[in-house]
Amino acid sequence: MTDSIMRRRWRLILGAEAEAALGGEQGGASVLDDGDQRRDAALEYLYGREFERREGGEDADRYGGIGRPDPGAVRWLGEVRKLFPRSAAEVLQRDALDRYRMSSLLADPQVLAQATPSIELVQALMAVRERLPAAVHAEALRLIRRVVEQLEEKLAPRLRAAFAPKRRRHGRGGRPRLADLDWARTLRHNLAHYQLETEELVLERLFFHPREERRLPWHLWLVVDQSGSMSESVIHSAVMAGIFARLSAVRTRLLLFADEVVDASSQLQAPEQLLMGAQIGGGTNIGAALAAAFGQVEVPRRSVVVLISDLYEGHDAARVLGEAARLVGSGVQVLALAALDRRAHPDYDRAMAEQLVARGVPVAAMTPDHLVDWLATTMQGR
Repeated sequence: MTDSIMRRRWRLILGAEAEAALGGEQGGASVLDDGDQRRDAALEYLYGREFERREGGEDADRYGGIGRPDPGAVRWLGEVRKLFPRSAAEVLQRDALDRYRMSSLLADPQVLAQATPSIELVQALMAVRERLPAAVHAEALRLIRRVVEQLEEKLAPRLRAAFAPKRRRHGRGGRPRLADLDWARTLRHNLAHYQLETEELVLERLFFHPREERRLPWHLWLVVDQSGSMSESVIHSAVMAGIFARLSAVRTRLLLFADEVVDASSQLQAPEQLLMGAQIGGGTNIGAALAAAFGQVEVPRRSVVVLISDLYEGHDAARVLGEAARLVGSGVQVLALAALDRRAHPDYDRAMAEQLVARGVPVAAMTPDHLVDWLATTMQGR
């Protein structure tokens, strides 16, 4: 790599303050060519906000004022898509929405039509859904549907493989049943033993069709916290619940909760509609959510409740522990997940977690793939 290319790259990384140190002349020629100067302007438009962000605090909320698009932000996104490779453009879009809260990008249907589908984009749309202009709703749903489809393409094969019914041949164990006899194969194999004198066919060996083990279905509850920090977990939970709902071996319910509990099980066939209606934010009433799940349990020994929450209870901590103990005592398998997302790096109430563990509720943070493995182990003894 030549020295000039290195200097140009470092100049883009370090900003205008590094111009002189890297060989640019004050008031004269820059180390950047015309294309790089446009890239530099695009980077400064976004990352120059870091100073505003620090002055406003790490948790400053900039989702307000989404009623109309900001022409500057819209032009910026167009420049980014022209000037940077796709992978870099995706990083810049993600930072704009997730780190710097440029919600004005969401107010223009043309921008949404060109945006790269991502979990960060879905999180941003969910956070401002009530303030989105009516003109962008259809485009927002289309984007969410694409992200849901991408997640399903990744998760569905693994989930179906993990929960495929076990099959066995009767010839290798178990009691054979006449209904499973493979007549065609049995007759072909034994034709050599046909007795001409008595006109009888001697069946020296029987063949049976392989059959699936017949088992009662499992019942699964995904009980999901809708507080703001759990938005990615809500997305993965909705997608996983939709896939589970298509498995005959599992009866799936999805309960979403903040201060109140909402049974979203009827929406599992359309996760994008479910996510667009999810109420992100508000309080946290874990005790009420666990009580709602317990009230729906009919076969405790074949029931699993997965609580997905940061465990920061906003109502009655004693009730959380009491409802958890009641579920475990009835025979229900209970798992508490402090995160269900790509990174599984949770921030959760460790004191509450310790008390749940003491009552027989394992606490973990998992990626969706690992949750599939855990459920397969629990439900099928693998």
